[in-house]
Amino acid sequence: MDLNSLLVRHADIDDAPIILAIFLESEAQADFKGGITLASVLDWIDCSTDKFPLLVVCHEGELIGWCASESFYGVPALEGVAEIAIYIKTAWHRLGIGAWLLRYLNQYALKHQLHTFVAHVLEANVTSQRFFLQQGYEQWGCLPSVARSGGVKGDLILLGRHIEL
Repeated sequence: MDLNSLLVRHADIDDAPIILAIFLESEAQADFKGGITLASVLDWIDCSTDKFPLLVVCHEGELIGWCASESFYGVPALEGVAEIAIYIKTAWHRLGIGAWLLRYLNQYALKHQLHTFVAHVLEANVTSQRFFLQQGYEQWGCLPSVARSGGVKGDLILLGRHIEL
């Protein structure tokens, strides 16, 4: 696949059902069902800003993934830190799209005075942990047993990377 054929744009309301489906597809592989609904996704889109966008990735008109960034912690000293999340349709995994999207986000960060990305990954999601570590992220922390769903407890791993300015 030619990664140059990918298009990134800001998400709009019409994208919400597909964004939700991609999220639920990834969540189906874990013990934690996040309780995310269409209303949640519409709220994400509504709260999206130029500095902290919800972006979608399309290939030949098909929405195949999305990424979001949001303010981390909300205090002035951390203005340049963004929490990020990336979700790609399973059928499009292992084609380099996630790595390509992270490079895109790095360039986006430089234009918006962001210097650090943080990703929160459930400990059980070894695939996502491996992906971020392969992209130069480091484990910066662990919040033990903070994730809870249906009687299951899990750790939340904090992965981070400084973006070169």
